[in-house]
Amino acid sequence: MKKSEKEKMKVLPPTMRIRKRYVKFKIISEESIVYADLEHAVWNLYLDFYGEKGTSELDLWLVRNLYDEKEQTGVIRCNHMSVDKVLAGLGLLTRLGDNRIVVKILNVSGTIKGLK
Repeated sequence: MKKSEKEKMKVLPPTMRIRKRYVKFKIISEESIVYADLEHAVWNLYLDFYGEKGTSELDLWLVRNLYDEKEQTGVIRCNHMSVDKVLAGLGLLTRLGDNRIVVKILNVSGTIKGLK
């Protein structure tokens, strides 16, 4: 049976959606960083610093297919109201296991295309 027009879910209009921001960053370290280690470290950092409620309000997401292991660059998606908190959290990331690292913010944009 097909759903009638009334039973279909309504899509939010663009004016009511939460706007996204993309933060491109580069990791400076002595050794190569694997995506899984980076993801684990980022989530633990934000959970420790902002707690579960604060982290959920950031609408944080590491974009997996945009992480370049050779260049050590990656992209984090967040909502437009929490860009400052995301940047502050990335600044606190100084260790990944035994490696000392520095995270450098390259760009912040409203679209992935704008990062390139």
